[in-house]
Amino acid sequence: MHCYILFALIVVASASSDVIYQGPCPSVKPQQNFDFASYQGTWYEIARYPNAGEEGTRGKCTIAEYFIHGYDSGRVKNSHVVDGVRSFIEGDLTLVGPARIRLTYTFDGRSKYSYLTVLDTDYVNYAIGYSCKYFPDGNNHQVFSWIKSRNPTMDPYSRAIVENYLKKSTILDANKYIANDFSSAACQTYIFRTITEFLKD
Repeated sequence: MHCYILFALIVVASASSDVIYQGPCPSVKPQQNFDFASYQGTWYEIARYPNAGEEGTRGKCTIAEYFIHGYDSGRVKNSHVVDGVRSFIEGDLTLVGPARIRLTYTFDGRSKYSYLTVLDTDYVNYAIGYSCKYFPDGNNHQVFSWIKSRNPTMDPYSRAIVENYLKKSTILDANKYIANDFSSAACQTYIFRTITEFLKD
């Protein structure tokens, strides 16, 4: 399967529900010699696993902006568009391990944490992100993943690298990704909204 098919058409076959598996979160191999400072800047989400933070499969024109301050901290601003409304959420970044970033969002004195592991990136073209949440009561875990580019469209060389990574991965399933949309219609915005509450606990 060529990469342009993966990113352009996988949305048709992809399930719209959360990606959940039995058992605890698996161990993953992060990007070697991760350079936190080089990861900063704007990233365009090319594809993702469905997640509540982006309103399932509805969020389009998704952008993440990373601002790094010093060796291990910074800020993040995420946004996406649904029906002409661009929603923003901002949080704090902390580098807590090799290519492992803690994201902290705080509303009304209550904080929520999530963790992003950068599995692979060249910093200037593409990045593959991963996160996992374990639910001990049901002994299962939810997987989150994002394929990002420095541009709204990914160049063929980077696509090939990402496609090859997914083919070899025992953790990620290319069929679970849904494609993002950066067309003029999808990105057209009439209202700007700041998220001030958690979309999902």
